[in-house]
Amino acid sequence: MQYLAEIKSKLAELRDKSQKGLIFESLGELMTAIKDDVSYEKASPVILPDGGAEALEVIESYQEQWSHDKEGLHRHVIADEDLPLLLNQLASPQPKYRDTGAFFFLGGAVQNGHLTTDQMSWLTSEMVRDDQLFAHLLESQNQAAYQRSYSLALLALLLNENRIAEKPFVSKKLLDHIVDQVALIALMEADTRGFVDQKGWVHIFTHLSNVLNELFHINTLSRADKIFLMAALMANFRSLSTPLTMGEVTRIITTFMDLIKRHDIYAEYFLTNLKLWRKDIVNEPFVQTRQRWQQMYNRMQFFHEIIVCGEKEVPAAIMSYVLTTKNYLS
Repeated sequence: MQYLAEIKSKLAELRDKSQKGLIFESLGELMTAIKDDVSYEKASPVILPDGGAEALEVIESYQEQWSHDKEGLHRHVIADEDLPLLLNQLASPQPKYRDTGAFFFLGGAVQNGHLTTDQMSWLTSEMVRDDQLFAHLLESQNQAAYQRSYSLALLALLLNENRIAEKPFVSKKLLDHIVDQVALIALMEADTRGFVDQKGWVHIFTHLSNVLNELFHINTLSRADKIFLMAALMANFRSLSTPLTMGEVTRIITTFMDLIKRHDIYAEYFLTNLKLWRKDIVNEPFVQTRQRWQQMYNRMQFFHEIIVCGEKEVPAAIMSYVLTTKNYLS
């Protein structure tokens, strides 16, 4: 956890300077420097949850109660003691326990009033705990990716529910913590897998984009913090040397384009990052490796998705730049 503590400290300093207006254009480069300073370790053993069958029994019990209350006369709130068992299954590599099991069930509970306000707040806090969201983050590809991914997936649903709730359950302090935690995983996540045979969806970058989309929709969150979050993901994307092939890039671009339309400062910062990306290519000697070529193709895919959005969705300055520099040697 030494690396994690150091990254947190450095990002906290950057966020503070960004909020004070002391850094803007250099933010992405400073984040890249943080990422480049970290060496990912070999995967260590992942402790996987048990109790999957028991969790499914609990789920089926609640679903039976809800099915007999077709008129919605009773809330049938989930008992506090059942929540930890269900949450544990978000880390399961078996999709029947993780995806179509705990995640679908908890997501439905969040959206359909089967959790109290206190439970929703607690659940949100649980999703961004270090050992929940950052499990084995700074290691090579491993099975802990399911826990990270589905923590993000549930967090996105919780943030959406908080945004539309009559009585919001995410405090200012918790939201501030969420920004710090999400920025860290946005910068450091390296698992780009989409669907894995026999184990289902990993899809971390899609779930991460969904969380960012929700944070970008929070009016009380400062523009500096939204730029900080954008910078973290873009700095990471520029360095990725494995492909995103299952709709993740489309989702990322859609999220960014939606934010960019809200204020010129977002468009300005986004364009600055695109120019930094070209600077990476021009200034660094090109090495003929699979990883380096993959970075090139990731960039081309990123630019292509911007073009696909069309001129109505993309500011003119960004579209012009992308069209003239979409090929890495242009």
